[in-house]
Amino acid sequence: MEKRHIQQAVRLLNRQGIAVTDISSFSFMKRYTPRPDCHSALNKFGPGLLTLHLKDGSDRILTLHARHHPSAVVRYLREQGLQMDNLHLPPATGKAEEPVTYRRPSLYLFWHTVLCLLAFCLGFYQAGIRGDTGGLIGSLPLFALAVYWMYILLTRFCYLTLDADAMHVHSMGRTVTLPYADLLKVNFDFAREQQFTHVMEVLGRDYRYRLFYIGRVPRTHLREISQRLMRAGIDATCSLNTEKRHYDDVYHVQ
Repeated sequence: MEKRHIQQAVRLLNRQGIAVTDISSFSFMKRYTPRPDCHSALNKFGPGLLTLHLKDGSDRILTLHARHHPSAVVRYLREQGLQMDNLHLPPATGKAEEPVTYRRPSLYLFWHTVLCLLAFCLGFYQAGIRGDTGGLIGSLPLFALAVYWMYILLTRFCYLTLDADAMHVHSMGRTVTLPYADLLKVNFDFAREQQFTHVMEVLGRDYRYRLFYIGRVPRTHLREISQRLMRAGIDATCSLNTEKRHYDDVYHVQ
């Protein structure tokens, strides 16, 4: 583990007023639900949840965003000999399975594509219609919006293909291949943004953490995907209620 990664992890714990010697174990990529019977401000959901179980019997819940370097934090905790309580690796069946693609249409994808193209067209129009410095400056906010929506298209509308050896994450313009042999844990949960409905968290065997927004994967197939990953020897969990469109949705709940 590199020195800078250790410093990143120690810096985060210090900001929380926690010493590594105060921690008995931890849970990662798992909801914290002290009130599972109802919606409560105490319940925490979504990606990057780290629960530190302290030796005094209390818990500290941290939400690790990209700026918190979650990979470095988890690697540091493991190198300190701390157990990850919610890691339960099933035995691999070794059975070859047919490739399956999990994908659905998305109106949000269409809407963001239209906005991206519209912003680009208006930016070029603004820059070309005036043809001077003022027109170029006026087009910059439009180009900035177009780049933002392009980023959204590249990262927020992924779908999955599972074959015999790997899971493939597709988005517009790229495909990320994740071999089963490199995966330790996978978790599905709701995104905290309601317009991007659900996410997939991936923890590699080198404790590298990755997050994918998989809004183009049908919610009703997430448990099936989890079961297939478990047959490949991966600790796969589905934390969301497939009858809900987002975490606070109660329309489908009877």
